[in-house]
Amino acid sequence: MRLRSIFATGLYLSLIPLVGATGTWTEPMAAAPFAEVEAPALTTSEARGSAQGATTSPPIHAGRLEQRDASVSLSKTVTTVGTAETGTVWLAWTTPAQRPPQERWQERSWSRDVNRCVLDDDGNFRDSGGVDSRSERIVIFARMVNRSIDRLALADTRCTVDAGAKTVYFLEEVQPAQSVALLAGLVRQEAADKTAGDSDEHGRGPHGRQNALVAIGLTADPSADRVLEEFVAASNPRWLRRDAAFWLGASRGVTGAAIVERLARTDKDNAFREHLTFVLSLTGDHGIDTLIDLARNDPASNVRGQALFWLGQKAGAKAVGALGHAIDADPDHDVRLKAVFAISQLPRSESVPKLIELAKTHRDPEVRQQAMFWLGQTGDARAVEFFEAVLRK
Repeated sequence: MRLRSIFATGLYLSLIPLVGATGTWTEPMAAAPFAEVEAPALTTSEARGSAQGATTSPPIHAGRLEQRDASVSLSKTVTTVGTAETGTVWLAWTTPAQRPPQERWQERSWSRDVNRCVLDDDGNFRDSGGVDSRSERIVIFARMVNRSIDRLALADTRCTVDAGAKTVYFLEEVQPAQSVALLAGLVRQEAADKTAGDSDEHGRGPHGRQNALVAIGLTADPSADRVLEEFVAASNPRWLRRDAAFWLGASRGVTGAAIVERLARTDKDNAFREHLTFVLSLTGDHGIDTLIDLARNDPASNVRGQALFWLGQKAGAKAVGALGHAIDADPDHDVRLKAVFAISQLPRSESVPKLIELAKTHRDPEVRQQAMFWLGQTGDARAVEFFEAVLRK
């Protein structure tokens, strides 16, 4: 599936594990008794909420539902709940959602309304469908065990949440900046876990708190930009830098794009710059210009090759020109072949004529061979005519 199709269908959520902890769903969980305690259903105006906090909760069925005013201090309210509770409880609050630019992220078309979500004991949402890019607010659920938050889950306000026999504290009037600050503290705890190492995969396994980073990326508040910029600093583990960079490019608009572009040109970690080529593909026209610059000038061949790959996901004269330049001028043989593949990923109106031109005229026999191979994969009538002409010679 091409990148643009992934974003058009909303499958971009599968690229980042919004619910990092995985557990086993069992029938006893589904059969857990629900106490008839429910927060008021949202009206349209309530669902939109104020950017400075909201007094309403999504509908929640829980064994015990408590509401607390967190308008003064979210962290103190969380501490108070932890002091009062000796067992496992869930906290929930909402923040305004950062809506990505519409020209880059098309709104999802839902085949059905999501009207029931189940919060299981591992912090997963069942049948929630993820967080809709159209949502005005996101709902953050945090599991507290022995006064410490160890897992988070995300939803939006489309569904009624079945929390089984659990105790849920809904925190009202949470200020977005305070939510970001609390979540950032959880991410720092995860990053400081010396037993987990510095692999790219850490933060995506059964650690639970990495959803805090996702929630930061989806929160509409300037403090989120500042925190994500902190997390892409070279002193942080690579997994954190990569994930923070994704959210900067994917959802933080012009501010995030500028940070990603600066890092792509200046960061000393080749593997991280290679990852940034993907992030740049999410940032619009300025990202294309930076990708072209990286494809031509980055000192690392792996970065140049990945920049060419993501340019191949972009239609237009700029992309075709940059790919053609790489095929003609890049000193690395493998990079030149990657550029041929990238051209094959363009729409057929652009890829087929360019591949035919390369197959006919390029001086490098391997480039000609690769161009013919990718032409054969298109099934295009122009490619068939070209092969017939070659065979008749």
